[in-house]
Amino acid sequence: MTELDATQNRLPVDPGLADALLKTGALTDDEARAVSEHQARTGLSFDEAAVALSLATEEDIVLARQALQGSLAMQLAPSAAVSDEVVVLSDPTSPDAEALRLLRTQIIAQHVGAGRRAFAVCGATDGAGASYIAANLAVALSQVGIKTLLVDANLRNPRIDAVFGIDPNGPGLSTYLSLEVNRPERVVYPNVLPNLSVVPAGPPVGRPQELLSGARFRTGVDILLRQHDVAIFDTPATNENSDALTVAGVLGYALVVARRNHAFVKDVQTLSSQLSAARANVIGSVLNEYI
Repeated sequence: MTELDATQNRLPVDPGLADALLKTGALTDDEARAVSEHQARTGLSFDEAAVALSLATEEDIVLARQALQGSLAMQLAPSAAVSDEVVVLSDPTSPDAEALRLLRTQIIAQHVGAGRRAFAVCGATDGAGASYIAANLAVALSQVGIKTLLVDANLRNPRIDAVFGIDPNGPGLSTYLSLEVNRPERVVYPNVLPNLSVVPAGPPVGRPQELLSGARFRTGVDILLRQHDVAIFDTPATNENSDALTVAGVLGYALVVARRNHAFVKDVQTLSSQLSAARANVIGSVLNEYI
């Protein structure tokens, strides 16, 4: 069948399932670019163009559409641009961005390179900038081709949704933990940026500590880690509640963040001791002076 014939005999597709290969990130960046160029020349849909170039099969399309049908998050798209707070994108030549890239290098060498898959970003005090570090570090890792997942485990005062333009009332971690969906993959927003997927906190819940302490959270973490090279979990300040210690204990590793002229040395020492008691290894610390 020629490409023209394929276009004329195209079966109707639910708009929500169109371009499934693109939405699910089934192709590499180079492959997706080649498909888009072929699509522009031929008038085929993205999925049809991928098949025409032998970069995918009909079975691949079926599987991608099934993934879209089974996901709440994939049916939604970020509603706004990424915030300028992600300085590795908005101001890549700034001292802030350079410091974050240096942190990325250390994380790759000392954590990811050692085969470790996840860590929590824990602020010693409120306002330390844990979300800022988590978001920028996740983007920085994705920029060097590492398949990265950013999870907002701050179910009390989440910020990751705002940083990436995601609907705060859309599906997220709380949706999965509250048994509203049966699989954690259904609340993953894939390819928010190349190589970066996001699980926002989701709608507010009344008992975050109980949800994060349950077996369901551990199970969800295990499933998500199989699908990504590294996962970064943003958490609430440890001087306000013990959620961060719970998350770090499940993951086994934590990055400590303190803000210059805002936290005392004793605050950091206390957090380090608490993380040790929770059986979480501290992989490093960040003195945040840019926010």
